Amino acid sequence: MRKKDFYKRNKSLIIISIIFIVFVVGGSYLNKIDSSNLNKMSSQIDEIRAYYNGNINIKDFVFTNIKEYIRYLGLIGILSLFFFTYPIAIIVFIVKAMSIGYTINTSVILLGLNSFKMCIIVFLKNIIIVPMSIILIELSIGYIKSVYKQLKNKRQDSIVSLGKEFVLNLIIVMCASIILQSILNIISISIIQFLAR
Repeated sequence: MRKKDFYKRNKSLIIISIIFIVFVVGGSYLNKIDSSNLNKMSSQIDEIRAYYNGNINIKDFVFTNIKEYIRYLGLIGILSLFFFTYPIAIIVFIVKAMSIGYTINTSVILLGLNSFKMCIIVFLKNIIIVPMSIILIELSIGYIKSVYKQLKNKRQDSIVSLGKEFVLNLIIVMCASIILQSILNIISISIIQFLAR
């Protein structure tokens, strides 16, 4: 039974990962459909490049990113607690994928071969958070399915315990991902600053 659950969970994670990649690819085509924001994006990318090439306050950088990660993972987790808000959690997940694709493709269009560093920055900023959000989505699907089964069997008393278990898993996933991603961010920004000299 455990072996069956293991393969089922792995299959679910693979499917969610493929969906994420599909929307990353979809996001990369957005600026081909609507190129009106390219000038605005160009100025933003110039600001980002100047920021990473300058003297970054590591403490401010880490705390800014921690807020972003808490907002992203927290939104998915909180919105997954209820049936009527769960579709919004999926939308948040999809928007994240599309924004990554859009940012990378826009960097390539505007910077050409010089976009390599920008793409590396985007990749490193999301290398832990994205897999963890995929795990969180998989956990939320399992949670929603369990709640639906309990409601169908008219066992509302066990829904609270399911909610508590999901919140605990959410806290573990958030803490683990934020700590690991923050450590990686500190290392990566130090390397980028060193290479920029």
